[in-house]
Amino acid sequence: MSLEYRRDADATKRRQAQLGTVVRSVLRSYPWLGYYQGFHELSLIFLSVFGSERPAIEASKMVALFFVRDAMASNLDHVLQQLQLLYVILKAISPDIHALLVELEVPPFFAISWVLTWFAHDLDDFQSICRIFDFLIVSPPMQVVYMAAAMLKRNERDILAYEPDFAAVHTGLSKLPSAVKEKGWRDIIDDSYHLQTEYPATKLQHMGNLHLPKLSVVNTFEATWMRLDPVRPLAFTSLVPCKSGQHPLASVASLSSSAAAQSAGNSKENRMARVIDLTDTAQKARNLALQHKWPLVVATVASATMLMYAWLLMQQLQIHA
Repeated sequence: MSLEYRRDADATKRRQAQLGTVVRSVLRSYPWLGYYQGFHELSLIFLSVFGSERPAIEASKMVALFFVRDAMASNLDHVLQQLQLLYVILKAISPDIHALLVELEVPPFFAISWVLTWFAHDLDDFQSICRIFDFLIVSPPMQVVYMAAAMLKRNERDILAYEPDFAAVHTGLSKLPSAVKEKGWRDIIDDSYHLQTEYPATKLQHMGNLHLPKLSVVNTFEATWMRLDPVRPLAFTSLVPCKSGQHPLASVASLSSSAAAQSAGNSKENRMARVIDLTDTAQKARNLALQHKWPLVVATVASATMLMYAWLLMQQLQIHA
């Protein structure tokens, strides 16, 4: 991606320092999220649009929590499952492309940078990137997969004209985004919107008999981001679906103490919720200590104690997994 400021070496250096601050702020705020190659490109777009670190940090946090959280796990397994659903869409809208990819045994890796960076890694046109981001931040988290399917469908004739060879097809598909003009993205966005409406994520998972985990960002989107109230901040325990029949946004803390203790002791999901809450509490404990001008060592100990407890719970979670 080539941006205007990259022509100036000093501006580039300043922007790189700002970008490092943005990415580190996200990862420090939510230690259970992990960096993946490409997250900095998402953050760079927000930094370039907003022009300063603070709003870019907030935007990057929201995208990390509610749109690309699957990619920030310990591996990319959930993202690869989403890419398998790309083939389910293609089978429905373009059987010929689907048949070609299956016959040549082409995995969907050609689309991984599209999904991980919202096409930012593959495009040079900043206006097109901004148009895509504008659309994706108001869409479900898997909308970028529908965009990939729409782009493939619109280039069906060219794809079917590729030499029927694994390398040729994979290379050609990888280069598709750079060949799309600005007006072409408008059509792809329109097509992908209709695809998402016709084949929503829940239906798509049933069609492909490929079900993403309950805590996948795809399956928690409606119960988290879509109901996020800026006046009443979302409890992170809401990322864990309730099994007790309560509202999806019900927090473990809102239960009676005995019920919460029983639930947390017997449920792997609720143990994860406690880890999430404790890591968030660790940061708050440190900030509170610093606000009251306690010695830095006291603030650090307060934070470290919570994080150590969270680590112990995580070990229990892995043992019972």
